[in-house]
Amino acid sequence: MIGLAATAWGVFSPAVLEHYSDSPDSVGIAWWVKRAGPPEMLGWWTGRWIQEDSPPYYRPLASFLFWAEYRLFGMDFQGHVVVSWLLHAAVCACVWLLAFRLYPGSHRLRVLTALLAVVLVNVRLGPVGPYWQAAPVAYAVVAWWPAQTDQMSLLLSLLSLLALDRWLRGEDGRGLLKAAGLWLGALLFKEMAVILPLLGWLLVVYRRGLGGGAPADGAAERGRAARLLRSPWTLGLCAVALCLAYLALRSAMVPLGAATWQHTPGYYLHKAVLLLAERPRTLLAVADRWVLWAGALWGLGIALWLRAARRPDPVWSVLGMVLATVLLAQVVGGNFALATIPTELGKVGTLALLALGVLVLAQVREAWPWLLLAMVPVVHVPLIGVWGPHYFYWPAAFWGLFNAGLWHYALKRWPLRARHP
Repeated sequence: MIGLAATAWGVFSPAVLEHYSDSPDSVGIAWWVKRAGPPEMLGWWTGRWIQEDSPPYYRPLASFLFWAEYRLFGMDFQGHVVVSWLLHAAVCACVWLLAFRLYPGSHRLRVLTALLAVVLVNVRLGPVGPYWQAAPVAYAVVAWWPAQTDQMSLLLSLLSLLALDRWLRGEDGRGLLKAAGLWLGALLFKEMAVILPLLGWLLVVYRRGLGGGAPADGAAERGRAARLLRSPWTLGLCAVALCLAYLALRSAMVPLGAATWQHTPGYYLHKAVLLLAERPRTLLAVADRWVLWAGALWGLGIALWLRAARRPDPVWSVLGMVLATVLLAQVVGGNFALATIPTELGKVGTLALLALGVLVLAQVREAWPWLLLAMVPVVHVPLIGVWGPHYFYWPAAFWGLFNAGLWHYALKRWPLRARHP
């Protein structure tokens, strides 16, 4: 329901539908579907995808999905967008399920912070460009229905991780086979899923350790194959081998499909830093000097409050920080009214939350937050040579899992700190 409500305006607003319906991709895909016959449809399995005037991608299942939707809705693109809307709801449900399984603690806390992860997925902003306005990634993806390639690849990948986790915890003996099949489906929708084996390997290491522990259900090993499957390294090497085989086959069927030849090494280094720090970088680039000082002040205040042997009342602490911020705005910015402007307060709040997150992370001694943090840079790897709001759909999901996980970690420890200040 959170995902449906957050993106509903783009599904039913005539103005939004008109804007996205005129996009070259929407019209182009519909045109290619209209002329597609049996030879072209067979070629989707052995060559480039349905939109032949776009870069050479290999996405056969996405091609058949668009073909089926055109047969149902024709040029009425609202029908296509409704499909995207429902797919997004399914993605949100999978994010909730994965968060609920990975977060420890009480049932109620896991439910609430998993819901927080879904909220964060829906509010995360995408990049801003010449043709892209500032908007949440989920909203833009749902309104622009050709991004169903991203939605389906992410949906099947999350289901694959859930199936793998059930296998690792001894809940489903066929979970590993199901995870492999879902991964294959995700790959055939979009290349983003090529990084899924590394995400799966991180999950295996988290559940079993680098050495490979006993199965979660305590079942005895049966034969050499079972012993090999216990090893994270065996699973990881097999997954890498399958990835390389897929990439080689894809390169043979769709030459230049990877599109990594058009950029210099310096471009990729710059893009890597940009992708992993886009939110703080944006603030540092556009904020006035007083905002940076205010953010540092809030970070220092949070650190002192957390470290204090006898903490002052939170209400008075926050009030003192607000007054200090107003004073700082007057001294550095030359105008105390700066601290009352909503946009400026939003920047200060973002920097303060960043500082709080760093402080919480510095105290983490459990493995699961670090697992979620390790997944974040992995999902950025396919973005290193491309640009566009829809590509940030995957990172939005995993940033949501990680950021909500930090809140979960802090809230889980709060009663303990209250009893033992």
